[in-house]
Amino acid sequence: MDETLDLREFIAKYGERGYYIIKAMLDASLTGGKAKLGDFDLKGVKERLKSMGLDYNPVPLLYALERTYGVIRTTYRSTTQHWWEITDRRKLQEILSEFEGSRETEDYELRLLRLQFYSLDPERVLAQLRSSRRPRQLVARMAFTTLPMIVEFLKKAKELYPEELAKEIDLAEQILELAERAITRGALNSKAYLITEAEVQDDALGGGDREPL
Repeated sequence: MDETLDLREFIAKYGERGYYIIKAMLDASLTGGKAKLGDFDLKGVKERLKSMGLDYNPVPLLYALERTYGVIRTTYRSTTQHWWEITDRRKLQEILSEFEGSRETEDYELRLLRLQFYSLDPERVLAQLRSSRRPRQLVARMAFTTLPMIVEFLKKAKELYPEELAKEIDLAEQILELAERAITRGALNSKAYLITEAEVQDDALGGGDREPL
C-alpha cells in the first residue's frame, strides 16, 4: 500500500485541519525536556495547535491517522495520557511539503468544491442509506436538503474537475444510486399494494353479484 497516496486522501478529506494536525504532531515529537513514552502525546499536540491559534479536538484525526492510514502507533495509554510513535516520519514530512506547495498553486474553486462536498459528510450519508431499515423515509428527508447539494457538486465536479475529483464523484454517484433505488423500490411496493387491494375489492364485488350454484 502506498502510504503517501493514503495521506493525500487524508489531506484531501480534512484539508487544512489535517495539515495542522500532522504539523502539530511532528513538532510535538521534536520537543524534549520530559520523560517520553513515545514520540509525542495528546497533550503536546494540543499545545502545538494552541500555539498556532487553533482550537479544535485533534483526537478524531489522530485516530484516523493510526487506524486508517497506519502512520502512527499507540505506545502508551492511560486515563490521563496517550502516547504515539511515528512509524514513517519521512512520509509525513513529504505530505506537509506537498500541501504547502499546493496551497500556492492549486485552483481555489477545486479546493472549495472538495471542502463543500466533505462538509456534507458523504461517507456517513452512504452508510445510512446502506443500513437504514426505512430508506424511503430517509431519502424523503434528504431530497430537499443534502441530495440537491450533492447533485450540484456532481454537475460542477464533472464539468470542471473530472480527474481531480474522481473519487468524490464516484462517492456522490453511489449516494444518488442508492437513493434512487430506495424510492423506486418503495414506489413499486406501494403500487403492488394498491393493485392487490383493488383486485380484492373487485373480487368481493363480483362475488356479491353472483347467484349461488
